[in-house]
Amino acid sequence: MAIKINIASLNDGSQQLEFVCDSKELELGDNFVKDPVNIVLDLYKTVYQLDVKILIKGVLLLTCDRCLDEFELPFESSLELIFVQKSSREEEINEDNIRSYFAHMRVIDITNDIKETIILASPMKKLPAERSDGSCTWCGKTKEYWRSLIVEKDEDEL
Repeated sequence: MAIKINIASLNDGSQQLEFVCDSKELELGDNFVKDPVNIVLDLYKTVYQLDVKILIKGVLLLTCDRCLDEFELPFESSLELIFVQKSSREEEINEDNIRSYFAHMRVIDITNDIKETIILASPMKKLPAERSDGSCTWCGKTKEYWRSLIVEKDEDEL
């Protein structure tokens, strides 16, 4: 199922829509996000334009880069898209968050934009949060524990 906005049925002015999706609907695979993913759309429609502010909340399922245990990381991401009605003589718009649509279009699909935003919410360094003493909130191990493993391996190689 795709996340589509029926622009033909929207009234001018401000409106809010809420969706609850799962990873299959967003085509993210089974082990990337924990279901459900909450999506809130703040819409503002005028005659020739639709502004969409999107707030996405969910939980990522990640593998720790240190201990290789799976852990959960809550995320909250937002994005804004602007859809502008295009005339037949107009040039294509080269902005990332500005899209054009034709007057005869009834539906706008934002599934891919939401999917990309969730993927970009995944950190490059996948580590759970640390407690004040430096231990992992997920597995409880400290940085010293991991350093000692590296030192022991180096000593074994000598």
